[in-house]
Amino acid sequence: MAASASSSLTFIIAFWAISQTALAMSSGDQLTDNSQKVTVAQASSLLFYPEKKATALVSSINHAKVPAQIAAQVLSVNVQLGSSVNQGQVLVNLDCQDKTIYLAKQKSQLATTQAQLQLAKRNFERSVQLKKDGHIGEAELDESEIKVTVTQEQVNQVIQEKKSAELAVQRCQVVAPFDGMVTERMVNEGDYVNTGDPLVKVLEQDNLEIAAQIPIDQMKSLAQAGAYYFINNESKYPINIKHVVNFVASNSRSQVVTFTISSKGHEAILAGMNGMVSWQSKRSYLPAHLLTQRHGQYGIFVVTKKAGTEVNTAKFIALPNAQEGRPFELVLDNNQTVIVDGRHRVNDGMAVTFNNAKQQLK
Repeated sequence: MAASASSSLTFIIAFWAISQTALAMSSGDQLTDNSQKVTVAQASSLLFYPEKKATALVSSINHAKVPAQIAAQVLSVNVQLGSSVNQGQVLVNLDCQDKTIYLAKQKSQLATTQAQLQLAKRNFERSVQLKKDGHIGEAELDESEIKVTVTQEQVNQVIQEKKSAELAVQRCQVVAPFDGMVTERMVNEGDYVNTGDPLVKVLEQDNLEIAAQIPIDQMKSLAQAGAYYFINNESKYPINIKHVVNFVASNSRSQVVTFTISSKGHEAILAGMNGMVSWQSKRSYLPAHLLTQRHGQYGIFVVTKKAGTEVNTAKFIALPNAQEGRPFELVLDNNQTVIVDGRHRVNDGMAVTFNNAKQQLK
């Protein structure tokens, strides 16, 4: 009887163990059946820092139409299109005969009035002595003194006339206002020009700036960027922000931003070049195709561990400012696991398994 009871107890224990194992296997199969298979990727492999661009134009700070400052006939034009010129170099010679004659006349007039002034001063000195000796009265002395004053003013006037005549003669030679290059020759020898008529156009090659129109919604990213470049014909040159024009063009909703050229790209960049200004965002973005909509909100799915278990579950992160079809800014840990494929079939809190056996949550 004792042997029979022991055998029965052993059978009962074995049956209980088998049933518990079967129940556990059944529960595991049920969990596997209810989970959704997905493909995942590490955030570090998905995050990118977008490069933004805007059209730009290179121009010279100074591109002067050098004018005639007197009315005269053109005697000679000393430069050609493309000529390099230095500041002060004579570009055009104008007929200066009448100006030279007038200057000579003023020099002669100055010598005459200065001699008259010296005579007036000597006469005044004699008048002072004669007044002391009682040979002349107060009126005669005053007249002599006034003569000195009047003659002195005449000398001053002639000096100013002489300076004006010298300036007119100087302006018979039209000179370059700065170092640069001739971009247009606007007169020929024999032409008659009036005061203010442009004669030669000179471009200052070493004083360039780049202007770009930046959409106002990109101004923040422009200000936050760490580096800026000018791109022309696949060549890339470093540039720096010079000035932001605090005015928004109503037709384009953009602001003009000017840039200076660093020394590395200065020689290769020429006035008149068209290209692009580019800058790279310091903020990380995820591709637009990862966006999924749940309950009227856009967001992404990441993978987390269910509390107290080793079960992988999907977690929905809502992104209120995200827009369909556009990359979106998001700060994620580089080791965060993001659901890439299968995201449209999962919901928040749903168990997930990975298609690739090598993919695992870290």
